[in-house]
Amino acid sequence: MARWVCSVCDYEYNEEAGDPATGIPPGTPFEELPDDWRCPRCTVGKGAFVRVNGEEEEVKTDEEDYL
Repeated sequence: MARWVCSVCDYEYNEEAGDPATGIPPGTPFEELPDDWRCPRCTVGKGAFVRVNGEEEEVKTDEEDYL
């Protein structure tokens, strides 16, 4: 599974664990999180997260998601 890390606070979304505190069940891929999902640590939107797969990185930058 992919690793997604918040570029603001370094929180790592774990797809295997999900985010039970906000009703996201274990096994939920990052891409399937609701558009209004926020980082549980610093509350930025999904656009602030960076996909990290070994040596590859995909940076998502959508200023709207930072608000």
